[in-house]
Amino acid sequence: MKKNILQELPELVHAGVITEEISEKISTYYESKSSDSPNRLFIVFGILGALLVGLGIILIIAHNWDNLNKPIKLFLALLPLLIGQGLCLFSLYKKSSSKAWRESSAVFLMLAVASSISIVSQVYNIKGNLGDFLFIWMLLSLPIIYLMRSSVTSLMFIVGITWYACEVSYFHFFGRDTIAWWYWIFFLGLTPYYYRLFKQESTSNFFYFHSWLLALSLTIALGMFRQAPTEFIPLAYLNLFASFLLFGQLNLHRSTRLISNGFLIMGSIGTITLLLSLSFDWYWEEIMHTTSSFFQSTSTTYAFMLSGLLACLLLYSNGKEKSLSAINSKSFVFLVVFILFLLGLQMPVVSQWLVNLLIFVIGVYTIYDGAMTNRISVLNYGLIIITALIICRFFDTDMSFVVRGLLFMVVGAGFFFTNYWMIRKRNKTTVIQP
Repeated sequence: MKKNILQELPELVHAGVITEEISEKISTYYESKSSDSPNRLFIVFGILGALLVGLGIILIIAHNWDNLNKPIKLFLALLPLLIGQGLCLFSLYKKSSSKAWRESSAVFLMLAVASSISIVSQVYNIKGNLGDFLFIWMLLSLPIIYLMRSSVTSLMFIVGITWYACEVSYFHFFGRDTIAWWYWIFFLGLTPYYYRLFKQESTSNFFYFHSWLLALSLTIALGMFRQAPTEFIPLAYLNLFASFLLFGQLNLHRSTRLISNGFLIMGSIGTITLLLSLSFDWYWEEIMHTTSSFFQSTSTTYAFMLSGLLACLLLYSNGKEKSLSAINSKSFVFLVVFILFLLGLQMPVVSQWLVNLLIFVIGVYTIYDGAMTNRISVLNYGLIIITALIICRFFDTDMSFVVRGLLFMVVGAGFFFTNYWMIRKRNKTTVIQP
């Protein structure tokens, strides 16, 4: 496509459609894009090379480990670390402008840190578990992110602290109310780098990957607050998903591609999934029988309150940037469900059916919004919400199979005709435009 455009430039200039100056600007733009492509490939292959070399060294050492004495083992433990530090120093002083050098050397050093910790612990029989190892590894890796300005190392760090949170709060101490507080300190330690990415590389893929991974990491980590009253956990998650939605609508997310906005998508899907879960009667029966345990001073209560405060602050920030009508409607769900929660303490059945009505209204509005904005993906998302609601009611209602079958037929026909109508509308718009 680029070649076709460049070939057409002389003809467009001759016909007077564009000027010679504009033609030169277009040529310069595509030439700069072409020069960037090899650089990006060099970055990718440099990072992959660093990963493979680092893993290869670890495998070679592991294969010959039993035949080595203690001094050699210690030397081999520190050698990758020294090599990684040397590469990082070389990248900083000689190749500071090369992103490929900075990224690949930082990745190698981060893997070397993990290798050194493991080998030294084994040589000197230092007791510990996987959670301790991940904690020390992430603690030593955090400075590498800022010194090398490495986004790949930052992404690995997010995965590492999430793994650490799961190991401490879910796996290793399963059954205990253990909270990985260091996860939140690590998370706060990474936020300045995310802000730097926004300021300098807000349209880069690295920024988008960070948004997706951070949203996923927070979603996983919030579950560590599972002390009684557990009925606050769904409310805390609704607050978190509302925060994602509102954060994803701030002006800092300027990308026109919806798939790039991980916070917005995670918030929307998470909100709908949780609402569908609350549309069953299990939750409302629980809160009806455990009202005496509410508002106790536990970590779950504090997580619910802090996440709600964060969502309210982000709602206020969005209100300053745009009108309330311009804010995604699902952003207000956390407030509505909290009101239904208070109502459910006395009338759980009413709250349950109001949640079903809320899901239905959101689905219909999403279909309407997709039709008005000419976005097929949004329209189909609304249809999927309605379909999911019908499937949920398929399992806990006494409707006959005939009625259920008719409902699915109606939804299937809705999928077909709405998409057909949208495609025809798009085609007509394309034809009418000059």
